[in-house]
Amino acid sequence: MAAITTTVLLFFIMILYSSSTINATTTTTQQRFKEAPKFYNSPNCPAIQQSDKCSDDAVHVAMTLDATYLRGSMAAILSVLQHSSCPENILFHFVTAASSSTSFLNTTLSSSFPYLKFQIYPFHDAAVAGLISTSIRSALDCPLNYARNYLANLLPSCVRRIVYLDSDLVLVDDISKLAATPLPNDAVLAAPEYCNANFSAYFTPSFWSNPSLSLTFASRRPCYFNTGVMVIDLERWRAGDYTTKIEEWMELQKRPGT
Repeated sequence: MAAITTTVLLFFIMILYSSSTINATTTTTQQRFKEAPKFYNSPNCPAIQQSDKCSDDAVHVAMTLDATYLRGSMAAILSVLQHSSCPENILFHFVTAASSSTSFLNTTLSSSFPYLKFQIYPFHDAAVAGLISTSIRSALDCPLNYARNYLANLLPSCVRRIVYLDSDLVLVDDISKLAATPLPNDAVLAAPEYCNANFSAYFTPSFWSNPSLSLTFASRRPCYFNTGVMVIDLERWRAGDYTTKIEEWMELQKRPGT
């Protein structure tokens, strides 16, 4: 995969969301949220037409959305708006399971954030369900968890850069700073990187004994990146067809003996 740039933003702290961020009460049937105030642009924000869904002056934010983690999503959305200098220039792209109640999610968002600019995209589980390997955490086995790998296909082709956020985050600084993360010419995305991984535990002995497979990691640092916060150049992602490359690795990992 192309080089991945890691940007350390000390001022940009991601913390687990607090249930007190948005006043919500859970009933046996649904969650209800209060209406958030309207957030206004500062005077120096560029003007974006209401109908312009592809503006490069906008900050495009992608998140998955489902009823189970809705409280986290609502808290994350509120924190993005609260700390943005140009909140009216933020366009949200929500990906939800095609089998979920899109009308409920749409109504909940619209009633809690009447001025929010957003679009909901259905994600069909069949695209990835057969490729998922069993993990330690059952939540990671959910097909929607892999929707981030398909953003380049789901979102309009005119959207060139996206900030992806998991729904268990709260932002404490302006998201435009994160969105402006520079990407070198050979980089597809920026994400927090960790280099203390033990890859030997990720594959079986038969994988490592096969030179055509194990040489993939030859002379490489044992690093991985956290996909919960990413700045993605969608044009480069599409050009490199990285969705297909990820699917190929998922297929490989599902094979017996690997």
